[in-house]
Amino acid sequence: MEQLAACPVCESDRTALAFEGGTIRNPDDPARWRVERCLDCSLGFLNPQPSWDDLQAYYTESYDAYSRSGDVEAAARDALNSGEVRFLPIPKGKRVLDFGCGGGFFLRVCQRLGATVKGIEPSPIGAEFARSHGLDVFHGALEQFETGEKFDIITVNQVLEHVPDPISTLTRLKSLLAPGGTILIAVPNAACSWAKKLGWKWDGADLPFHLLHFTPESMARAAGRAGLKVQRIRTYSEPWIVAFSMRKHLRENWLIPGRLTAALYPGWMARRLGASLDRKCAGDNLVVELTA
Repeated sequence: MEQLAACPVCESDRTALAFEGGTIRNPDDPARWRVERCLDCSLGFLNPQPSWDDLQAYYTESYDAYSRSGDVEAAARDALNSGEVRFLPIPKGKRVLDFGCGGGFFLRVCQRLGATVKGIEPSPIGAEFARSHGLDVFHGALEQFETGEKFDIITVNQVLEHVPDPISTLTRLKSLLAPGGTILIAVPNAACSWAKKLGWKWDGADLPFHLLHFTPESMARAAGRAGLKVQRIRTYSEPWIVAFSMRKHLRENWLIPGRLTAALYPGWMARRLGASLDRKCAGDNLVVELTA
């Protein structure tokens, strides 16, 4: 565990306690984690911050990102019908690198859509699962990844919140980007309504897995410090997450029993609420497009 003296994004020492809490994944885990908020760039971060070794008891085979799978053919058909895959135009003929690729499902879909794909995965569990599906995946840290290749698209999906040094990570990714290429990042939005209402019980906080809690402001600051240009920042709200979060808010903050909240916020209402939040850039997840 390392006590941080400054914000990992802007290096300000002006911070305040945001909240303390446990892990939502195991209510029997007695560990408690402290999250501080930077008063200059608004980043939230665990402090003290656990190391990769400290977290090995949490990143087990049951961690969903490692074995997440699905119907690749169906996902590819959906992408062709919508014209995009995970917020990207169809990457046919593109060189795609997925940093933190987990079990490789996204790469398999991109490959099916005509892209040349590679992945980086620090977990041996995730890397082994991805390789078992024939993917070219490097097992190790980003700074250990060596290649002369440049990539048209680099994706960092629900990963940047797990890394201790976002500036060095973004700088290294920039060095792997081909001219005219795009880095696409998705992270939980710590400025969303549910984060404010639920604190550490917000699913996007996900202690202690998420070392960093980004807002639009802190994400833009991180990109700028890494020498990257922000092309677009928006939010995206999954209707089922909107419904789940609203029901959780009613249970936790209004003490309404779960049996009563279960039927609240049907699909049409969740979609409407999510769209309203996204228009204000206040939805569940940040989606950020960066260029060099």
